[in-house]
Amino acid sequence: MQRRKKQLSPKVRRWALIAAAALLVGIGVVAVWNAVALRQAVDRRTQQYLEDVSSQSAQLIRSRVDGAMNQLALVAEDLASGAIAPNALHNRAALTNFDELAVVGPEGGTPFSDAFPVNLGELPAFQSALNGTRVFCPLPEKDGFLYLIPLADGQGSGVLAGVKSDAKMRAIIDNGCFNGQGSTCILDSSGTILVSPTQRPFSVLIAATDYSGSEVWAQKMRQDLQQSQAGSIVFPTGDGKEVLLDYRPIGDYGIYVATLIPRDLIAAEVELHARQAVGFAVGVAVLLALLGAAGVVFQHQTQAQMRQVVFSDPVTGGHNNAYFLWEGERLIRQKPAGGWAVVALNLKDFRLINEVKGEKVGDALLAQVYHTLLQQLGEGELAARGEGDTFYLLVRSPQDQLAARMEDFSAQLRAINTAMGFLRVSQGGCSVDPAAPDLSAAERRANLARKTVVAEYPSSAALFDAPFAARQQEEIERLKELEQAFAREEFCIYLQPKYRQRDGRPEVAGAEALVRWVHPRRGLIPPGEFIPLCERTGLIRQLDLLVFEKVCLLLKRWAEQGLAEVPVSVNVSRQHMKTARFLDNYRNILQRTGADARCLELELTENVLFTTREIGEARDLIGHIHQLGMRCSLDDFGAGYSSLGLLKDLPVDTLKLDRQFFVGSLDSPRSQAVIRSILSLAKTLNIESVAEGIEEEGQAAFLWEAGCDLIQGYLYAPPLPTAAFEALLPPSDN
Repeated sequence: MQRRKKQLSPKVRRWALIAAAALLVGIGVVAVWNAVALRQAVDRRTQQYLEDVSSQSAQLIRSRVDGAMNQLALVAEDLASGAIAPNALHNRAALTNFDELAVVGPEGGTPFSDAFPVNLGELPAFQSALNGTRVFCPLPEKDGFLYLIPLADGQGSGVLAGVKSDAKMRAIIDNGCFNGQGSTCILDSSGTILVSPTQRPFSVLIAATDYSGSEVWAQKMRQDLQQSQAGSIVFPTGDGKEVLLDYRPIGDYGIYVATLIPRDLIAAEVELHARQAVGFAVGVAVLLALLGAAGVVFQHQTQAQMRQVVFSDPVTGGHNNAYFLWEGERLIRQKPAGGWAVVALNLKDFRLINEVKGEKVGDALLAQVYHTLLQQLGEGELAARGEGDTFYLLVRSPQDQLAARMEDFSAQLRAINTAMGFLRVSQGGCSVDPAAPDLSAAERRANLARKTVVAEYPSSAALFDAPFAARQQEEIERLKELEQAFAREEFCIYLQPKYRQRDGRPEVAGAEALVRWVHPRRGLIPPGEFIPLCERTGLIRQLDLLVFEKVCLLLKRWAEQGLAEVPVSVNVSRQHMKTARFLDNYRNILQRTGADARCLELELTENVLFTTREIGEARDLIGHIHQLGMRCSLDDFGAGYSSLGLLKDLPVDTLKLDRQFFVGSLDSPRSQAVIRSILSLAKTLNIESVAEGIEEEGQAAFLWEAGCDLIQGYLYAPPLPTAAFEALLPPSDN
């Protein structure tokens, strides 16, 4: 028996060695397969993201070009109807964001300035426009793009031409994709670059490489462009790097948007660890049994390192958004029942913590928030940090229970006491279709819902549901109408009179200019329906200047007709106050219209001065207003907490008492004492006082007796059309 045992020992050892070698080879193969699969998955995700970014860019550019064409068509209609003269096109060019506009006859010519020296008569595109076709094309051998709209009936009577510089086109194609490391450009059907891409580090590698038109990728791209097809290619650089390029047509204009990124932008570190895994597997196969155990351990370590590189967030130590999208869709497909939703959660005023306390404190807070959210999640749910101070949660919750779940998140985070007080958050939620989960789309929709309530205090949440989507679509349509309203000049001003008391009777002594929208179908639209949309989209600055110019033209007309030029106050929006040197536009309008600046008053709200400017900057601003010859009014006085401090430091001309002073009864001696004190202080400082929102005789009687200079409100007159207000004005010699 002992001899048999000894005889079998070499055979056992041989088979054990073979088994160990086979095991190790299998381990190596699995390691290589995992590394390759992970790289392929990252490549697919990168390619998908690139295609999404390029497609969105093409849609955005097409929308902007179509919008510009529609604006140009409206100008052409106004030219045909005689609403505007050709020599007034420079004003429309500024309003419609064109560099220049010109009317061109059938013979063509060079209608633009030296900046765009092109003879339109030599262009086939011009002949197409004369034949009734709308044309958008690049300027030949020039920097810029040409927009052509046929005039009249399209029988060759002429063309309205507009031109935009490359800089304007660059402004609408830059999208900051891939954290600003991607680059976007515009091509024509031959592959010629019309708008150069933003320079990135990989641009140098492309420029240093000689390419041949016979290369496979070049032939594919040329064929796609000639057939107006989208496509993606990979082309190498001289030093062995690879660049991904996705190109997509912009409508039927014969041009393309191209987005470029280095192929290893996301996968570089994954590639490194994949090569390490392959090398190790080969080494293990050579060392056989000796390094078998080490091979298993190292294979797990390598996988963990790769997942750490691709899926971890260095700030919180948890998952990042790439893992969230990857793993989340897998979880939903694995267990589709029960209802799934994505929550986008953002920390309010986090920027202040970074700026005041430093990034180290900010990073510690982000980690604390992440771990607090993890404690609120159930089995199979996910949390990840996205960009900056935004977190994403994947929760199993039906839509009717999602709002309560989000409130629980807010309550837990509200208990965190930060360096700037208790933590406040804003949240948006969106349900996910388990049959076709698209977490990227769900994130966008959740963020869209979140941003609609971001200003609410202390925390806020909103759901992207069917009514919300309908409201968003309605707002898009309203924005289109609003942009057309500017082009069609559908805005008009109403004037609400301000009265002073003379010989015991009120008489008109001024007015406040208010804007109204005269819609062609809906009639007069009050400002409450369109001003908030203007503020959200930035159109409020354009509306401010439009109202100011209309008031200047009105004052000029009063002077020419011999009517009394009473002072008119014009509101200045919060967004205008955030714009550097915004008074330059007001100065230009004053000079162009020739209006008497002494009859104009700019109304600045108290909260704007207090929140957006230091006292010194606000004092300089009022000084510049006075230098232009205009007066300055402090609106909504008493609505904030710094009113008396502002009066002490700012040389305003007029004080408008906020209407909250007059809500309810003035019979209270305490209320009367406060108002009397304010009016007395205004007289001492030689500041004119105005009470707005007065609707009762008793209020007016008290204010006249207390020494208020002017009263504005429905008691005397609502906002009036200009013609009705002019009927109240005496002749100028009175």
